Amino acid sequence: MKLQQFVGTFLVALSGLFPISLSAQAGPDSHVPKGLYTNFLLRDAVNQAQQAASSVNPALPDYPNPAADAILVNYFMVLLDNPAVSGLAPMMTLQLLNPNNPAHPETGPAYIWNPLDDVFTAVDKWNRSHPFLPRKTIQIINSSGFDAPQWVFNDIDNSVCGLNNPTCTGSCDGLFMSPESVPAPPPQCGYTTIFWATEGGPPRQIPLPMPWNSIYKADHQAYVTALYQHILQEPSSDAFVSITMSGPTASSAEMILPNLENQSFGGNHGILTLPNNVPTIANLNAADVWNKLINNYYGASSGFANTDQPFIQEWNNTIDVYSQIFSGVTLVLTTTSDALPDFIDWNSTLPISSPAPGFESDCGITNAVPLVQNNQQQCAAVTWVLYHFTNPTVGGNNAKSVFEAGMTAARDGYDLGTNGIRWLAADTTAGLMPLQGTPYRMSRMLGGVQFSHDFSPPDTLQSEGCPTFPMTTCGTTANPFTPAQGLGNVLQLSYFPGTAVGPIFGAPASVNYGKWAYKDAPVNFLEIYDTDILYSSGLSNCSMLLITGSPLNNMLPDLRSCPATPPLGGFASVLTSQVELDLANLGILLIAEPAEP
Repeated sequence: MKLQQFVGTFLVALSGLFPISLSAQAGPDSHVPKGLYTNFLLRDAVNQAQQAASSVNPALPDYPNPAADAILVNYFMVLLDNPAVSGLAPMMTLQLLNPNNPAHPETGPAYIWNPLDDVFTAVDKWNRSHPFLPRKTIQIINSSGFDAPQWVFNDIDNSVCGLNNPTCTGSCDGLFMSPESVPAPPPQCGYTTIFWATEGGPPRQIPLPMPWNSIYKADHQAYVTALYQHILQEPSSDAFVSITMSGPTASSAEMILPNLENQSFGGNHGILTLPNNVPTIANLNAADVWNKLINNYYGASSGFANTDQPFIQEWNNTIDVYSQIFSGVTLVLTTTSDALPDFIDWNSTLPISSPAPGFESDCGITNAVPLVQNNQQQCAAVTWVLYHFTNPTVGGNNAKSVFEAGMTAARDGYDLGTNGIRWLAADTTAGLMPLQGTPYRMSRMLGGVQFSHDFSPPDTLQSEGCPTFPMTTCGTTANPFTPAQGLGNVLQLSYFPGTAVGPIFGAPASVNYGKWAYKDAPVNFLEIYDTDILYSSGLSNCSMLLITGSPLNNMLPDLRSCPATPPLGGFASVLTSQVELDLANLGILLIAEPAEP
């Protein structure tokens, strides 16, 4: 459909179908995320701001410093200036904000809140400068696991070995040595280096804390508590609308841990060995490693071997902890498609786990990705966490949202995924969906999704926006595939199907696929990377310094110094992308749900 026809069709439909004011974003339900958010790695933004500030003043001290903070505030203001953006969604880690042990102030400041302060300062300044426009809000995305700072592992060492014992560690790696270490690691061992971190960069072996380790959980809970208390002191603290829960995780807030699939890469055939050439038991795979860790902690008689029960239990505990700490916001659970540890491989005769009652729709969809095993066990585990989360006695004084991180134009036809998000949001809207086996009805569950990749850079355009990727790519040399086309594909094929505004985007208003059957699903938010917001704003070729200037050095932004022509599609694609984002944000605001009473 041509852009002009698309816009015209959308506006005509709005005039008769949705008599809803855009000012509905504010008001008593403002602690619920609504609209299109731009997400970014806060650590990367800090590094870019520091580099920009140092290029102006080479003698600048390491971060934090006022010059880099001023650049960060300006950068966030530029993102907020895009009319399609309803708010900011920083992705942040304990390493960044909690670099040192609060119990040992001599090691350095426990918390460095500057980057988070810059986010709130920018939103506060923008809202105060635009009093007649809908308020911009903030979603916070936590990350732990592989992102835990070194002091957490030192805490685990001290808990196992006592203080200052250089011949002892709290590592579980001895379980995998050949021969096994003597003495064997105790049940309280709390981390291992045998797994590979495979998200957000090249595979690397770094320590992963055990989801059940009491020291790791206590340190994480202390950080989350301090985070919330600090947010309450921020300017425009009421702009904070949601927190994405993490804890028993790997490299993000997603329900992902090392498993048979993500530990198979580079020709290793899924066989794991300890780093630094330490002799390792032969032919260990991720399932073997988890079983050794589970049996060491819970005992061989626990019945937990070859199951995801430990991870279900820890996720339920995490939900309860966040429910006790936060109040008046939205708790977000990132379900993700089939990425918990799996103990069922191609040759296994182990029984397949069953989904939680009422969640059978989410599992058993044929996976279209080649060479991916049956993920029924992992999917079932996620549904048991959902069963706990949807219980109305769980969650405290907060709204609840389910969230899928990893949406592309080609990845929507199997377990959980965006269909699972929309189905649950649709079926709990009226508050009548029973929680089977209990006297309760499910809580209202809001829905949100995040793009898997940037849609605008050439190296991720196909993987994000091409519906047939990786089997075939889109476009030709004579007629190249553009970011605007990729964005349109994701909105049409993956985000808006089954929603009331779906037909306006060329998607159906109802879905009947696999075991899912729903229509007019509400969705509350969509997260798109800052790179794509800059692209749609015509700033894709500009450095942070050119975009923001350096306020403390009286250096103004200078957009004339960066090339204005984007690498693909020219300005027609830029303009079309912006219109698509504007209409997507508007469509979301029209169908998003209000807060719980």
